[in-house]
Amino acid sequence: MKRSLIAYIQWQIGHPKTVLAFLFMITLVFAGISTGLQFDFTIENLFAQNDPKVDEYFQFRQDFGREDNLIYLVYECDDPFSRANLQSTQDLTARFQDITGVDSVLSLTNVKVLSYADLSAETVFHTIPDNESSLEAGKVRILNTPLLVQNLISKDANIAAFILQVANDYNSHEERERILEEVTEIEQTVPSWKWREAGIPVLRTKYVHYMLDDMIGFLLPVILINILVLFLLFRSFRGILLPLFAVLIADIWTMGIMTLLGFQMNIMTYIVPTLVLIVGIADSIHIIVKYQEELAHNEDKLTAIEHTIKKIGAAIFLTSFTTAVGFLSLLVTNIAIMREFGLIVAIGVVIAFVTSIIFLPSILILLPRPSSEKIMRLYRTSFRHRLLQRIVNINNERQIPILTISVGIVLVCIFFAARVDIDSRLMEDLDPGNELYDDMTYMEDHMGSVLPFEAIVEVKRGDEAAESAMFNPKVMVQVEKLQTFIGTIPEVGKSVSYIDYFREMNRSWHDGDSASFVLPKTRAEVEQLLIATGEPDSIFAGLVDTSFENYFARARISARIQDIDSKRAREITSKIQTWADQNMGDSLSVILTGTTLMALNTNQYLVRNLVYSFMIAFVVIFVSMLVLFRSMKLALVSMVPNIIPLLLIAGVMGLFHIKLRPATAMTFAIAFGIAVDATIHFLARFRQELFASNGKYRLANEETLFTTGKAIISTSAILISGFLVLMTSNFSPSRDFGMLSAITLLGALLGDLFFLPAVITFVRPRIPFLKNSGGEGVKRE
Repeated sequence: MKRSLIAYIQWQIGHPKTVLAFLFMITLVFAGISTGLQFDFTIENLFAQNDPKVDEYFQFRQDFGREDNLIYLVYECDDPFSRANLQSTQDLTARFQDITGVDSVLSLTNVKVLSYADLSAETVFHTIPDNESSLEAGKVRILNTPLLVQNLISKDANIAAFILQVANDYNSHEERERILEEVTEIEQTVPSWKWREAGIPVLRTKYVHYMLDDMIGFLLPVILINILVLFLLFRSFRGILLPLFAVLIADIWTMGIMTLLGFQMNIMTYIVPTLVLIVGIADSIHIIVKYQEELAHNEDKLTAIEHTIKKIGAAIFLTSFTTAVGFLSLLVTNIAIMREFGLIVAIGVVIAFVTSIIFLPSILILLPRPSSEKIMRLYRTSFRHRLLQRIVNINNERQIPILTISVGIVLVCIFFAARVDIDSRLMEDLDPGNELYDDMTYMEDHMGSVLPFEAIVEVKRGDEAAESAMFNPKVMVQVEKLQTFIGTIPEVGKSVSYIDYFREMNRSWHDGDSASFVLPKTRAEVEQLLIATGEPDSIFAGLVDTSFENYFARARISARIQDIDSKRAREITSKIQTWADQNMGDSLSVILTGTTLMALNTNQYLVRNLVYSFMIAFVVIFVSMLVLFRSMKLALVSMVPNIIPLLLIAGVMGLFHIKLRPATAMTFAIAFGIAVDATIHFLARFRQELFASNGKYRLANEETLFTTGKAIISTSAILISGFLVLMTSNFSPSRDFGMLSAITLLGALLGDLFFLPAVITFVRPRIPFLKNSGGEGVKRE
């Protein structure tokens, strides 16, 4: 690798304009290609592949239709059943129905109930009555229909709702966004009503808005932070512009390659441009800092450039490699978009290395050499130099206290890390005060739960799997018992099944007698009700499986559940399954599924996979260090200052009750891959200084801190500042990822500046060299 870099830089010195022209053309090509980048924010992309639970969910959707396509528009007014409000409801119902992509609308003015006369379906408020008695009669009729209470009207009759069903062909992010925009415009025509929006389509659309706001909103602050830090570091326009140009070119190339690979901007890759911008700039800073150092010892600009690439080119490549490994470790996950995210950011990191090596030396060759006075001022009298002098003094005088404090920090972090909770909720990413959070919470408090929870009851093959098995009174009783049991779970709100329709049909058949709100007892009574009401296929659509293969052999209990965490979800599903196994006999089986369970299972699955990916990243990076330094002891030493920051963030998570969920679990592998870069630069320079000083560990430490220490502080300042920008997000996954990454990098910086020099001086590992020392290790002094 080193010989290839030397050969390249020697050629590049003679052809800088050719290199820049080539770079410019390639960048234009990638910029054009990236305009074709597509967006796909489908939540199903996060579901694991080849997972039996996921397969069951998609089979459920195929048999019964989607359960994640209902928009709840809850409104609060003086009296939902007043004549004026019912007229507004009637008008709004028609307007909502006219929205392209809305399959159906259900409201107080178009909902149908069964007629007591002939069991035909009739609309309660087909026309809005003029007199109070008729209005009150309609109100009573709706409130006495259990299917409608906590669906269209609250129990206290003060809050009502519209339920909009989104057509399958329009259930994409772009279409949902358009539909919700039109819904909002219509809602504003009745300003006296207080509106709240809930449901999975609303949740998904607004989540994507938060992500896109982060993607667009973070780029400018990150660039401004980079400009500020670069100015403080280099005090020159070239010191600001050159690293920024290099990393912006890398961003353009990355987006172009992402488009060529057929990847889309999704709920994982939306943060790629920001990450490449934050991580990729480190290579440029190392090159510029080393170039300034070489200029302090070489009058010739070209010689300084050549020495810069010769001495740190391989180290920069290795740091890019280890960072890429942190992201590539995500390839072990069984989720396609997570693998795409890891791969494309890893490619972006490598591209940042390539563009830095291509762009910076070429432009530096063409630019005039900075004055010697300015170079010496930056090199010897800067704030960084004075800070490093203090650090050197502390390292020389307080090695044992440094090691003792480090051990103490590790013990404290381990104590708090044991308290980290891995069970998260779907709405945990939002804070009170957020519009979506408040609307969903309001819906839970006043209309029952809102998140879908599904139970499928099916007749096992070989038992009662005959046609219309779900109309067998014995089976119906079992389904009713299961639905009743599910309703006893505190977190479960409203549930609906074909059982509710049969009870309502039976009551209507008996002229509304409340005592008849029970299931028919014989098959003849069932048949009688079916004949009276019409075709069962239309009556029970979406509640029973009407396919030819499973004709009424499978039924659905569709419930709504509160925003529970994954631990409680496991407890509930286990409780239901245990009850079903003990009470429903051998002929019936129960499958629990739905978007809510799938999302919670995905969170748990992602956490397990991300922990596994971190272990892989750790092993690969350790082996890389072993190959680079050819010393087991030094490789082990190099890992310690980067393990401590990981324990630090685990301790912070336990102390501040930050749960281990995908965004936080991902931090471990990614931040570790980034944090180890500074250690590589430190040890690579330390090896050179140790050889130059003939094995004087203390002197080698001092020189390494004064030289590479500057670049380490500079790149860490850029990275930490960039990740801290993410903490301004309204979206807690971005905030947590940014905060924990910044803590990791700060811990790694302190470890490299204090712990690493102290432990090297204390342990004094034997460090072999390549050609310079004939393969012999240095003598210890």
